[in-house]
Amino acid sequence: MQFFQPILDNFFKFDFLIVIIAIGAAFLYYKCLESCKQLFNILIPRGNVALGKENQKSMNRHYKLYFDSDGEQEILQKRQKSNSLYVLFTNVCAIFPLMGLLGTVISLIPMVGELDTSLFFMALTSTFWGIVFAIIFKALNGYLQARVEENNELVQTYLLRKDAIVERHARRNDEDRSDEI
Repeated sequence: MQFFQPILDNFFKFDFLIVIIAIGAAFLYYKCLESCKQLFNILIPRGNVALGKENQKSMNRHYKLYFDSDGEQEILQKRQKSNSLYVLFTNVCAIFPLMGLLGTVISLIPMVGELDTSLFFMALTSTFWGIVFAIIFKALNGYLQARVEENNELVQTYLLRKDAIVERHARRNDEDRSDEI
């Protein structure tokens, strides 16, 4: 209890600001993860052509929707959104150690003129919270980074396949026209 008491006592001073930023980081993590899931579900739809005609029709509708220019634009916008959220999340996460150090410095400055152990504890609690949230969000970042990178690779594959399909259709149309002549 002696360890946690200074942490609780200083919570509503500078430490509260660190917790507010942590709540914001958690919100950004959630929004980015949801954005990644939406994009992934478009790029890798659930279904199997071998499961029957209805499932095949559903898959055909999905691919027809996302192989036109509006569908491509939607995919690119979703990728942009998830990448932007991810960059914002990583930048907010980088703030935690700095906030902890700032709290330490703010608490130690008045201590220069006097030796007050309560100020020293207050300095350490800010460092404690900054490090705790840095560790938590760094761990979450690893998972989110993998999702964002996977989606970026899937979008690149989608764009390459779409270009190949469009080119193949253009060649077929040219061949059909030449056969008519």
